[in-house]
Amino acid sequence: MLSVSKDVAMNSSSSRKNPAYKSGHKTGCGTGALTTVAAFALLALFPACRVHSQSLADRLKGVQSGHEGPAGPKLPDWKAVSAATSSMTIPLVKGLIVSGAQAGDEGDREQIRTIKDTSQKDVTLVVEWDTPSGNPNQPPTRKTTTRIVDLADLATSHRFMTYFVIGQTEHYPGANGFAASTEILTQLRAGQASEFDFEANPSPLASIMADQSHLVGWNGHPMNKCSLHRVGATDVAVPMLVNSAKVELPVLHAMCSLGGTDEAHFYFLDQPSNPIVIAGQVSGEISQMVKIEFPENVPAAGSSMEQALAEKKPVQIYGIYFDFNSSTIKPDSEAVLKQISDILHKNPDWKLSVAGHTDNIGVASANQQLSQRRAAAVKDALVSRYGIAPDRLTTGGFGASRPIESNTTLEGRARNRRVELQRE
Repeated sequence: MLSVSKDVAMNSSSSRKNPAYKSGHKTGCGTGALTTVAAFALLALFPACRVHSQSLADRLKGVQSGHEGPAGPKLPDWKAVSAATSSMTIPLVKGLIVSGAQAGDEGDREQIRTIKDTSQKDVTLVVEWDTPSGNPNQPPTRKTTTRIVDLADLATSHRFMTYFVIGQTEHYPGANGFAASTEILTQLRAGQASEFDFEANPSPLASIMADQSHLVGWNGHPMNKCSLHRVGATDVAVPMLVNSAKVELPVLHAMCSLGGTDEAHFYFLDQPSNPIVIAGQVSGEISQMVKIEFPENVPAAGSSMEQALAEKKPVQIYGIYFDFNSSTIKPDSEAVLKQISDILHKNPDWKLSVAGHTDNIGVASANQQLSQRRAAAVKDALVSRYGIAPDRLTTGGFGASRPIESNTTLEGRARNRRVELQRE
């Protein structure tokens, strides 16, 4: 997931014939699809489309067995919570950013979910992800969608709208779109089963293979109907970067059967006030969140970074978001850039080095160049937008040569992709 998933495209006439589609969604892959809106699987959850070289028969066998290819992807085997697990609260507030990672042949791609607004009746969520162009000389295509979720549904709904439609503002009263409801989490915590409907995969292949006895309709949308139950007696501790700090969050693992050997697994933040989906797996497709950012007390947040720089300790920054395989800085990065600039304005005699780092996916020389361009882009943003003198900043790039965690996991690679500040 990071960034994200592949888009789903389909012939519009097929959408009317197949009950697993809904208006506005596309299914199937390829460049020959019509230009109507495409769909994207939730939270980078359960990408609905992949590029396949297998025959249809082999793909059908893969779906039946719960995965496609010789070995389906798996979520990590997270350990049980312990005294080291964080008790921090992740607030459902304007400015909350949750980003997920999706592993792809070209590297991990990010999907960024941002709470753009809250009111006394609803929450507005914007989802953004990049689709690689396939041409190294062309930038990725940036895609966004907006979802409005009623607070009443965050409290009690048992429905989950899994797919987002590109370029639209969607509102489905009666359903959630990024979290379990407080009621579901409360039932699971108590060891009770919880009825749960989540939108069915619009892929034609998945539709053919679906157990029809587990599909129901709701407001014109096909839904998987199942009964969630908790897995294990305790939460699991999921590694997460929260405001650039590595922590472990308590996460409740729930699952349900979709018929035959098909199962759906959901991992909810065990926090009744904001039980966001941290990870999920359905029929071999996985999703995993790797970073969370939210507004804190700015002086306190700034003082932590400032203190480390005052002591000439390196500071790892994860709240600066870049387009996929690019040095273009996303708008979601402004809060962190401002925080850095505030520290530099407060300490006018300080000079900083800005270093870019990547994971190890791809060619080493390309990663080296990318890390250099990203460091330079951070300097340019601080100079051009925040008035920092250019001679106060030096830049460098180290590619994948200085990992701080294993590159074998999504969360490890996310931690290795970073900007590092050091006071000179």
